[in-house]
Amino acid sequence: MEWTTLQHLDLRHDVARGILKPLQPHAAAFHPTQALVAAAIGTYIIEFDTLTGSKLSTIDIGSHVVRMSYSPTSGHSVIAILEDCTIRSCDFDAEQTCVLHSPEKKMEHISPGTEVHLALTPLQPVVFFGFHKRMSVTVVGTVEGGRAPTKIKTDLKKPVVNLACHPRLPVLYVAYAEGLIRAYNIHTYAVLYTLQLDNTIKLIGAGAFAFHPTLEWIFVGDRRGTLLAWDVSTERPIMIGITQVGSQPIISVAWLPMLRLLVILSKDGTLQVWKTRLIVNPNKPPTQVNFFEPASIESLDIPRILSQQGGEAIYPLPRIRALEVHPKLNLAALLFANMTGGDNLKNRAAYTREGRKQLFAVLQSARGSSASVLKEKLSSMGSSGILADHQLQAQLQEQHIKGQSHLTISDIARKAFLYSHFMEGHAKTAPISRLPLITIVDSKHQLKDIPVCQPFHLELNFFNKENRVLHYPVRTFYIDGVNLMAYNLSSGADSIYKKLFTSIPGNVEYHPKNMVYGKKRGLFLIVYEFSGTTNEVVLYWEKTDIKLANSKGSTIKGCDAAFIGPNENQFAILDEDKSGLALYILPGAALQEADGKNGAVEPNLLPDQPVDAKDNSIQGPMPFLFETEVDRIFSTPIESTLMYACNGKQIGLAKLVQGYRLSTSDGHYISTKTEGKKCVKLKANEIVLQVHWQETLRGYVAGVLTTHRVLMVSADLDILASSSSKFDKGNPSIS
Repeated sequence: MEWTTLQHLDLRHDVARGILKPLQPHAAAFHPTQALVAAAIGTYIIEFDTLTGSKLSTIDIGSHVVRMSYSPTSGHSVIAILEDCTIRSCDFDAEQTCVLHSPEKKMEHISPGTEVHLALTPLQPVVFFGFHKRMSVTVVGTVEGGRAPTKIKTDLKKPVVNLACHPRLPVLYVAYAEGLIRAYNIHTYAVLYTLQLDNTIKLIGAGAFAFHPTLEWIFVGDRRGTLLAWDVSTERPIMIGITQVGSQPIISVAWLPMLRLLVILSKDGTLQVWKTRLIVNPNKPPTQVNFFEPASIESLDIPRILSQQGGEAIYPLPRIRALEVHPKLNLAALLFANMTGGDNLKNRAAYTREGRKQLFAVLQSARGSSASVLKEKLSSMGSSGILADHQLQAQLQEQHIKGQSHLTISDIARKAFLYSHFMEGHAKTAPISRLPLITIVDSKHQLKDIPVCQPFHLELNFFNKENRVLHYPVRTFYIDGVNLMAYNLSSGADSIYKKLFTSIPGNVEYHPKNMVYGKKRGLFLIVYEFSGTTNEVVLYWEKTDIKLANSKGSTIKGCDAAFIGPNENQFAILDEDKSGLALYILPGAALQEADGKNGAVEPNLLPDQPVDAKDNSIQGPMPFLFETEVDRIFSTPIESTLMYACNGKQIGLAKLVQGYRLSTSDGHYISTKTEGKKCVKLKANEIVLQVHWQETLRGYVAGVLTTHRVLMVSADLDILASSSSKFDKGNPSIS
């Protein structure tokens, strides 16, 4: 896994009017559920669409923003604390602002670097705020004419160093000096519990909070550089993890839900990514010391991040001042310290001199060494910013293209040394006036950025038809946690369509992987992964008037699912070992028709199922066995036929009919050999991501999306069309 840039949000044009000196963004916030980001630059707050980079609206709020956050109780409103100590609500829909709170002393003034604390809850239209190391917390309504400002008298006479609200429960967390954290009810302000370590571990106070999206885990980053995890699902909260991530204070902690990683930012600009150990055995949880472990991810290369996607590198290396992470998506925004002050110019000169000394020492000690030794020594310089490995490799490749293949990596490094000497007087001093949106690319989970949802498509040749009328569905579906959500295409409203699990134990982590929907039968098959070890397929029948004889069996063990046949009368479940396959027939299916075609075999009934229950119950499972491991199976509208994919090898079609029976198995054997069979050969490391079928005048056609290309194949696996040039700037990039 590695960090990469999605795009740079350009804020230059919006603040250029009437402003002589260039500015850079100093605050940002993501929408809690939608792909939106708000950035503060100068006295403006600008809202962008994070997927396209399009500017949606701009509002002049009248003063510099010190801290801001989207309101979880309204659509497009940002709550911001300004330099004049007022709290304002900025409504992007109405393009209006209103003052929620004004300071008692009109002369009070704070700078953008001042630490102020802000916490919002989705359960009430209020905001809790407080200034650093003050003794009180103030609550005020987030809508005009809402709750009047009220000071909350806390039960402890200690300086307040942070605030946070639980994203699902009515709990306000107040962090005090010396590491003590109190949980209060947001309605009555009664003390619920206290998070405090014994006296053997010294803490300064919480610098940042993060919450797990499904488990009742709270992550706390202390100002002493200590990272802690608390489990608050029990009556008495327990600390389940602790580690020292560095000596610098932790200023940001964020949980990436799609990758299940924890991102930590320290005050010196160091960015670290950690993961939590899975609790495989709930009766024997991991020890506190071993709960956190470093994630296997490349370190953040700032010059590379700034220069990707049409950006430009800044010299010397800017320090990361703040990190904002989207609570639902694999998306983050970087804010950098301002490098344009008078003192910074002196620091920059000293920095480059020091950098040149470092680089010169490395080059001297590596004389006569191999390129790999030099590369290792250069990489040991870490975030010095004088030389980045990707720049070395890019220059080396460029020289080879020009025919200068005699140049070595040592030559390129010496050229870079001379370049750094030149940069001292010619470095770009302008601020970073763009907001970089970054993401983590995971080669094993290419579509983690895309929600688990039911897509809908235009018909092929739609624009060539005489009557070009498209009948959109009333709603489309997606998965959010344990809920099947319905999104109304007309009103844009979200609603819980079905809660798929009544309860999941607090120590079990779960993650939806994919979903298939049988439109003709109204059946959902949703694949969940539990604690990274087991997988289950949830069956939900949309048509509630059909009562299944075996309705209690709503989940089946398996790692993938697909429908089979033009009427979607059958579905298959891929076992967790990726070689076994179970076939089921839905109630009301025309078994006689299936028996007459392709020699399909009538499956066995489910256990404890009477013979006369065929018409109103799911029949199966009928076991099959693939010759080799299969990574994915895909719904196929061809009778008794299933499409499967082996990553990096092939896409094939399997006939689920009675065939050769293995002596060691009680299932039907499916050969995955390519000799004498039609298949689509995949490139090395090519992974099939999605398959969608459509019926045309010439039969069924499948659109296949892989990590390398887009294919259009026939029902006989003839490639009808294939993409040949890169046209997508997202992740994965389709070429």
